[in-house]
Amino acid sequence: MNTLFSAGSDLTINAEVGSLFKPITHGFQGIAIIRSINGHEIDYFSRPRVYLTSPQPLRLGDKITAQVKLKPIIGVLNQVGIDREKSAIGRRIVGSVVVKTSSFYRVRSAYSLRQELYSRAVSLTHSSAFQGLILALGFGERGHLEQARQHQLQTSGLSHLVAISGLHVGIAFGFGYWLGFLLIRLRFKLALLPLLVGFACAAGYAWLAGFSLTTQRALILISILLLLRLFAIHTSYRYKWLLMVSALLLFDPFAVYSNSFWLSVIAVALVFILLGLFSTYQGKKSYSKLKQLLGLQIGLVLLMTPVVALTFHGIGLVSVAYNLIFVPWFSFWVIPLILTAVALLVITPSLSAALFELASLSLVPLAKVLPFSESLWLPISASSAWWLLCVVIVWLCRRGLSPRFVLLLNCSILMSLSMLFLPEQNKWRLHVLDVGHGLAAVIERNGKATLFDTGASWGSGDYVSLVVIPFLRANGLMLEQVIISHFDNDHAGGLASLMSEFPRAKLFASQTEELPDIARQPCVKGQSWQWQELTFVALWPPQLVERAYNPHSCVVRVEASYQQSLLLTGDIEVIAEWTLTREPQQLSASVVLVPHHGSATSSMARFVRAVDPHLAIASNAFQGRWSLPNAEVKQRYLTQGANWMDTGNDGQISVTFDTGMPANKLAVAGLRATKGKAWYRQMLRKRVE
Repeated sequence: MNTLFSAGSDLTINAEVGSLFKPITHGFQGIAIIRSINGHEIDYFSRPRVYLTSPQPLRLGDKITAQVKLKPIIGVLNQVGIDREKSAIGRRIVGSVVVKTSSFYRVRSAYSLRQELYSRAVSLTHSSAFQGLILALGFGERGHLEQARQHQLQTSGLSHLVAISGLHVGIAFGFGYWLGFLLIRLRFKLALLPLLVGFACAAGYAWLAGFSLTTQRALILISILLLLRLFAIHTSYRYKWLLMVSALLLFDPFAVYSNSFWLSVIAVALVFILLGLFSTYQGKKSYSKLKQLLGLQIGLVLLMTPVVALTFHGIGLVSVAYNLIFVPWFSFWVIPLILTAVALLVITPSLSAALFELASLSLVPLAKVLPFSESLWLPISASSAWWLLCVVIVWLCRRGLSPRFVLLLNCSILMSLSMLFLPEQNKWRLHVLDVGHGLAAVIERNGKATLFDTGASWGSGDYVSLVVIPFLRANGLMLEQVIISHFDNDHAGGLASLMSEFPRAKLFASQTEELPDIARQPCVKGQSWQWQELTFVALWPPQLVERAYNPHSCVVRVEASYQQSLLLTGDIEVIAEWTLTREPQQLSASVVLVPHHGSATSSMARFVRAVDPHLAIASNAFQGRWSLPNAEVKQRYLTQGANWMDTGNDGQISVTFDTGMPANKLAVAGLRATKGKAWYRQMLRKRVE
C-alpha cells in the first residue's frame, strides 16, 4: 500500500494479469499484480494487487505496460448488502487502476494453459443455455451466470453447488482416489497411488478455479488429513479443525474478512460434529455407509440453516429436498462429466464438445425445478436468525447439559424471540441507505416500511437488489409504500426490481408515463394520507407531469406529531424552493433530506431558514465526480444550527423519532462511526499510509 500510493495518482506501471477478465460497463476488469511503478521494480513480497480496468480483455499471464489513473477503493456501507471495501481486503486488493486510453500502452501476451482451457470452453458452450453453470462448475467463473438463475440457486439452497468449494475439491479428490484404485487393480502396485492421484485431481481442480480462497481451504484440509494418515497420527476432529484454521490463517491472514471463510470453516466444523455423533452412536446401532451419508447431508443442511439465514436473510423451505437430490447428482455425474470435458479440451476438442452437450442435458432437471423454489423462500430477519442459531448451539451442546436446563434455555429463547415482534410505542425510524450518488431512504414503523426512492441501476444490477431488499429482509420489514421523487436513474433506477419483489406495495409518483402497470397514487401538492399513524403531506409539485425531472420532484412532509417531523425533498432546485417558501410554515422539520444531494443549485438560504432543521442529511458518494456536497450549502445548514451528516462520510444513517420527546431529542447513528472504523476502510478509502 505504501509503495502504491506514495507514487501519486498518475502512474506508469508494469503489471501481470492474475485473474480472468470480465466485461463491465466501461471496458473490462480483472485483478493484476503490479511488478514495477514508474520504472522502479517492486520486490516479490511487496507487489500490490489491484483491480485493473482496461479497454480490451486481457488474458491470464499477460504483462501490460501502461499509464494509469490510480483510485482508492471506495464502497458503500450499510447494515447489510454489498461491501466493496471488505471484499477487496479479503482478496488482498489495495487499489484500483484504469488504463489511460489516450496514452500508449503495450500488452505482451504469455501462454496460460488455464486461460486456453477457459477460452475453448467458452467457445464450445456459447450456444448452451447452461453456459453460465458449466463455466461456474468448471472454472469457478460466475460472470456468465444470469442474475435470475443466481437468485433461484440461492432460494433453493443450492448456491454452494456453483461456488467451487470444499465439496467440489472433495469430489475431485474422490474421483482421483477411485482412478488410483483402478490403476492398482490393473498393474501398478503402489499403495499410496489412490491418495496421490486423488490429491493431484483436487489440486488440479483448485488450479482451474484460480486457487480461490475456498479451494485453498479445501486443499489445506486435505493436506492435513493426508499427512495425519501417512504418519499414522490419530487425533480428534476438533484438533484437525483447529489445524486447518491455523494453517489457513497462517497462509492468508486476510481470509477473516471473507464471508466464504466463515461459511467454510463453520461447515467443516459441523461435518466433524456430525461425524463424531455417528461414531458415538455406531456402537449402539449399526449404520450403513449410505445411511451415514444421508444423515450427514440432511444434518449439515439443517444445521447450516441459521448461518444461511444470517447470510441471505431467508430460508429455502425446499433446500433439504433439493440438496438430497442434486448434491449426489452433481457429485457423481455432473461435476466429473464437466471435469472430464475440460481435461480433454486440448487433446480432443470434439469429444469435449460432446461431453459439454451431455452436461447441458444433465442440467435440464435442475432448470425445470429451480423456479418453484422462489415461491417457497421464507424471509428471515437477522434477529430471528440469531435466535435460531442459539437454538442450534443449545442442541449441539445438549449432551453436556441437563434436560431441564436445555428446556429452560429453549423456552427463554422463544420468549425473547416473541418480544422482538412487539411494536415499539411512539417510535418510528428513518434509515438513509448508502447508495453512492443517489437516494434510497426507508421509513419504518411496527414492522412495516415506506421507501422513498430506490437508488440507481446499471447494466448488471441495481442497489435495490444489492442493498434495499437485503436491508428490508434483515430487519423483518414488509414494504407497503414506495414514493418516487422523480425518475432520474439515481433515484428510480431500481423500481422494476423493487416492484417485482413487492408487487402489492402502493406507488406514489408525480409522473404519469412509463410507470409499471400497478396501482399507483398521485404525489402532487395538497395530497395527504395516513400510514401507520404517520401523516404524509405532499407539498410539491403542483400538478402531474408526463416525465418527472429534478424540478418536478415529489416533496413530502412526514410527521407523527408536529414536534418531530421529516421533510423528503428529492432533487428540487432553487425555483421550486422559492415557491415553497411562500408558505414557510409547511416546511418546518426536525430532519431534512438535503435537496439535490447538497448541490449548489439547491438549498437557498431562504429555504434553509424556513425548514430550520435540527439534522440535515445529504445522500451522496464519497469523493464523487460532482464533488458533493457543496461547501457553501453545508455551511448554510451549519449556520442555521443544524447538525450535518452525509452518507459518503457516515455510511447508512439511522434516525429514531420518539413522539413523546421534544423535537431536538433524536437518536442518530452513522454506520461508519462504528463499523466504519476498521483499519482497512480508512486505508482503502483515504489512502492512509
